[in-house]
Amino acid sequence: MRTFVAFTLILFSFVSYAHALESFTAFGSTIDYARPDPAKWNLVRNGIDEKSKKYLVMFDHTPIKDPQGRSIKPVIAIVCEEVPDSVDVIRYSIAKRAHTPFKVNKMMSHHDGSFQYRNAVGYEGEYTRKVKHKVFVAHMRHGSTGLQVICDSTAGVYDKVEADMRSFLRSITFKE
Repeated sequence: MRTFVAFTLILFSFVSYAHALESFTAFGSTIDYARPDPAKWNLVRNGIDEKSKKYLVMFDHTPIKDPQGRSIKPVIAIVCEEVPDSVDVIRYSIAKRAHTPFKVNKMMSHHDGSFQYRNAVGYEGEYTRKVKHKVFVAHMRHGSTGLQVICDSTAGVYDKVEADMRSFLRSITFKE
């Protein structure tokens, strides 16, 4: 009986996870991801940005009070764009990092469990713009699609959203 109950619970968790996966297609690639908890994270963008011609999926967190009493809304975003075949993930990452300055504290890869997808590189970092922010920035390459993932929170509420951000990064995969 215990085996049956354990098997049922495992099966239910896989079914629940499968239902949590969402996807979108951009520039010839279909990107799957596990949506962050909709009770806390609000989808604010999902589609082509007319100005930049990039596909944008963005979630912001319901406001969290930091120790100073400020209302903070952490963000998780995916930005997709078409990338020439000659640009590998490292070159793509270097180009994107040049336009997104922050102090890198640690590199991330699929080897350390940060990503399921292998053609990815990422960074844990921080920057200060009036207040200290902690960020995860990841770059992925699939076919002609370049994908940049940005998870941004102020340091004061980071501990409340870090697990959601890491889980989101690990969930991203591409359909073949």
